[in-house]
Amino acid sequence: MTTYRTYVTIPHSTYEEWRSNTLGNQYDVDGFPSDQPFQCWDFAAEFWHNLGFPNGYPTNAGTHAAYGIWDDRTSNAGDKFDLIYDKTQIKRGDVIIYNYFTGNPYGHVGFADSDYNGTNNINILSQNNDATSVTVHNYSLAYFRGAFRYRGWHQPTPSLTSDSRFKWVLYARKLRKKY
Repeated sequence: MTTYRTYVTIPHSTYEEWRSNTLGNQYDVDGFPSDQPFQCWDFAAEFWHNLGFPNGYPTNAGTHAAYGIWDDRTSNAGDKFDLIYDKTQIKRGDVIIYNYFTGNPYGHVGFADSDYNGTNNINILSQNNDATSVTVHNYSLAYFRGAFRYRGWHQPTPSLTSDSRFKWVLYARKLRKKY
């Protein structure tokens, strides 16, 4: 296990590379809180930093809690992430934001370690759940708020372009004239 108390450069060309280079390590980029420094947000902040965001990202809408990352989702997504609103669309590598609940007033943030599997649980890669280091553990999706899908790991679904639609419009007009 390696402990990092500042931002560091971590290889991340694929989710698998990010996972293998972070699993078992501890990350604390802000020294807060001093009595429990290795928070789930610190691990997410390392990822945002490695994508070129300024220090202090992802922001949390002033909540000082992981669930607040979703409140600032537009600025936190920038041009590097797609936003996922439906838990059934979760893919491996998505950064999942969890809401607060009784016993956890801060929520949680972690990386999906698998695609959504039809159940209300998913394995996630995160810090400060079962241990202060980065681990993979099973987490309920009952408090899912949303997820960030890093475009560098997932190609967006192509949409119809005006060019491809145009051909269908011409074909439809041609058919209408025959009948």
